[in-house]
Amino acid sequence: MPKLKKPSAPRYDKRIILFIDFLGFKEVVERTKTDVDEFSRLIDALESIGVAGELTTNASQQVTQFSDSLVISYKVSETSGVFWMVNAIVLTLIQLVGQGYLLRGAVTIGKLYHTQRHLVGPAMLTAYEMESKVACVPRVIFDPKIIKAARRHPQPGHTPDEEESYVRHFVKTDLDGQLYLDFVTWKSVVEVAGLDSDAYPEYLAKLATLIETGLNHEDVRVIEKYLWLHRAYAAERERFAAMPAQYVHDPEYVDAITALPSFSVLATKARKRLGAAKNS
Repeated sequence: MPKLKKPSAPRYDKRIILFIDFLGFKEVVERTKTDVDEFSRLIDALESIGVAGELTTNASQQVTQFSDSLVISYKVSETSGVFWMVNAIVLTLIQLVGQGYLLRGAVTIGKLYHTQRHLVGPAMLTAYEMESKVACVPRVIFDPKIIKAARRHPQPGHTPDEEESYVRHFVKTDLDGQLYLDFVTWKSVVEVAGLDSDAYPEYLAKLATLIETGLNHEDVRVIEKYLWLHRAYAAERERFAAMPAQYVHDPEYVDAITALPSFSVLATKARKRLGAAKNS
């Protein structure tokens, strides 16, 4: 009787991994118990997250979606893989804002075993730790090691510097030194990600609605997250308000953005509530 071939032992690959999930998912699910429209909206949003895995074409890509979380990974050697990954993430962040939700997550690199059935490895643990303990607010943070991976595997015809430049178009540095993927500014949302410029004022208005709800939340831990988003929103609104007249080609466009609420009073009250809670 011929001997059965022993299956090869599983091995870790060096992979780039994205881990994202919904901000405030438990509260959202609670609302779906009594609100049919909220339930339908949530399912649509979960579908949008799943589509993020279809926005890249890396041959080694694996996608795992469970509950409100999504993991996408691929071998670090994929050509221009970092660019297409960050492009897919930012497009998804923008899509979810339009549907009334925010995401939090992390992108890192390391040893990972990721198949259609299995997801395990040090890189998964690192991504989870980054998302839950470092990202904290509605941002997707970005391991600086990813930039080096982008430089090593550029698109044909791109120099390493050019590839890095394309990736960095999506990335900003936060006050705590963390790199994160920008989904607020006109430059990232319109110029880089490709949202129709005419839709940007409405997009900021969607963010404004989320911010107002968050800053009025009874839980100060939630307020802290939305104070971060308010800072980014307010800075972009103020940038348009400060534009010299000679550079304003469409005054009505600028007016539509500057007419959005500043929430300065609400944010001040929220900071006081947060400070009082921390000192109590």
